[in-house]
Order: sequence, then structure tokens, then C-alpha cells
Amino acid sequence: MSTPVRTESSVGPRLFLSVLATALVLALTLAPRGAVAPARGLFMAAAERWAGPLIAGLTYPQIESMLNALLFVPLAAALALLLGRRLWMLAPVLGLAVSCAVEYAQSQIPGRVPDLQDVLWNTAGSIAGAAAAGLLLLVTGRSRHRR
Repeated sequence: MSTPVRTESSVGPRLFLSVLATALVLALTLAPRGAVAPARGLFMAAAERWAGPLIAGLTYPQIESMLNALLFVPLAAALALLLGRRLWMLAPVLGLAVSCAVEYAQSQIPGRVPDLQDVLWNTAGSIAGAAAAGLLLLVTGRSRHRR
């Protein structure tokens, strides 16, 4: 059995998603608070509309922690898909590295406050995103081997 060779066409969309997810994370975490406030407001309104009963008992810091985790899910999933079946487990490590870099950079941005708790929640989101993508890679890999 031979391993399928990745072509440029199969890597291109994965690379695009990884770059897009990284850009989104960097924009939302490194932009001044005033510039990010409208996006945060949209997220909170959507969360109340779609998950109102689920988040009704949560405090604002708890919802903020969920936001930190959710922000890193697509990043790690995209990175895991880019890395492929053999290396997808590195995606949470990359998520942790991005989170640490972001928190360090935030210490230099007026109005931004670095927080170790953010790193923990970002990493939790990275683990969830990478696990979902890893499962997808495993399932699609097995279906290819059956053909």
C-alpha cells in the first residue's frame, strides 16, 4: 500500500485556512481593545441568541474564557489539517506557542492585559480543534484505505 502523495491542490486550501485562522486570531488578540469591541459585542449577542439558556448562569469572565477557547478551535483545526495524519498532534503545541506569543505581545500594547488564564483557555481550544481535525483525518484516512 502506498501513501497518497499530497499535491499542491490538496495543500492549498488547507494552507489558506491556516493563514486565515492565524490572521483572525492575531487581529482579534493584538488589535487595540477599542477596535475589537464591536466583534466582541457581536459574539456576545450571538451567544445570547443561540445559547442563551446554556450561558444564562455564567459570569462575564466565564464567557470570556469560553471566547478565548473558541477563538483557538479553528486555528488548531486548520493547522492539524495542514499538518496531516502523521503530525496533526503538533497543532495544540503550535496553538500554545501562538497563545504565549500573543500574551507576550499584549504586554507591549496599551489597553491590553496579558493573562496566564488566557493561555490555558486558548490551549484548551487548541486541543479541541486539533482533536476534531485529527478525528476527521483518521476517519477520512480509513475510508481511503478501504477503496
